[in-house]
Amino acid sequence: MKIIIAICFYILQPALWVGIIRAYLIHNRRVKQERKLFSSAIYEDFYEGRHFVRSALVFGILASIGLGWFLSVSAAWVMLYEVAMLISLVVLPGQFLSVSLVSLVSLMILAVPNISDSLQVNHWLGRLGLSDKTVNPLSYLVLVTMVIFLSGIFIRMNAGKFNSPMIARNTRNTKVAVYRFNELTIFPLVMFVPGDWFSSHLSFIPFLQVNGHSYAILAVPILIGLKLTVKKNNPPVFFTKLSKKILYLALFGALLVIGGGFYRLIITPAVAILLIGYYLIIGTAKHQDNQVDFEYSEVMDGIRVIGIQPETPAAKMDLDIGDVILTVNNIAVANEDEFYRALSTNSTYCRFKVRDRNDQLKITESAIFKNSPHEIGVKTYSQAMK
Repeated sequence: MKIIIAICFYILQPALWVGIIRAYLIHNRRVKQERKLFSSAIYEDFYEGRHFVRSALVFGILASIGLGWFLSVSAAWVMLYEVAMLISLVVLPGQFLSVSLVSLVSLMILAVPNISDSLQVNHWLGRLGLSDKTVNPLSYLVLVTMVIFLSGIFIRMNAGKFNSPMIARNTRNTKVAVYRFNELTIFPLVMFVPGDWFSSHLSFIPFLQVNGHSYAILAVPILIGLKLTVKKNNPPVFFTKLSKKILYLALFGALLVIGGGFYRLIITPAVAILLIGYYLIIGTAKHQDNQVDFEYSEVMDGIRVIGIQPETPAAKMDLDIGDVILTVNNIAVANEDEFYRALSTNSTYCRFKVRDRNDQLKITESAIFKNSPHEIGVKTYSQAMK
């Protein structure tokens, strides 16, 4: 039984399956919202699930090979982290506090090394062949730095790629589009946990005996995710800059890890500094976004592009969200009815005059689906939304 638990620790984790369900619910809610706004979804495919699996595989393999072979955490840390992650996914389904979780649990363990005694879980841990032996506290600083680094990579890989609009109202009660990134992944990180499981059952493997102590190997699920709404910036540019700042913070964390290797007293303050730094970066990014002098709002002299459906003529044109289409086939347009009437003047080809978010004019053109002007793939403020 213990062998099965050790091998399947990651797969059997309730938090993993709640995370998978959470990713599906995010997808389902997004598709329903797009269909409600535009009658058809912009992105039908389950890209949230694709990103979940891809990131879990990549992060799990790279992090376990790069760090797992020397990381050792206490069984109490594993238990507290798993419970906190499960609660955050169930109670706060829209807020994936990945950096907060690993940081706060690590700070708790560092501040109260014998926390398992207070929680009275030593007997339960012993039945699993685990112990609450104190481990090198530097591992917790490494873990926090790793989660920050992978958060930056996760944002760089996935954020700003699929810009699904939500409709809000500004202070003038005008409809504006905003763009939310809301994704997560849970990857397996192979780590050492103090315990006699291997010495009792697989004692013929000598390298698991380290300095006279026995260690179990567990694939611990680690949460990575972010929910953040872009109101005024160009989402790809916004998230690229955000990921860079987070990666710089991870680099600073690596320097703190080096310092912590020489001076253990700085480990606990370093974890707190990284947590504060992460939320300063997020808070500053949100503040700067609010200060931008631009909104994805309705306009009177054209139609605002707030969504572009993939694999359509619009996706092949030089269009971006926020652009304002001024003329279609040399006919001025100011609403959707005029837009589609102008498209119908040529059943196979269209030509747009467009003003971008920087007030620069451009001309873009493309072939369209024969006799199907409504399938051009441009999503705008529809009449039904009033």
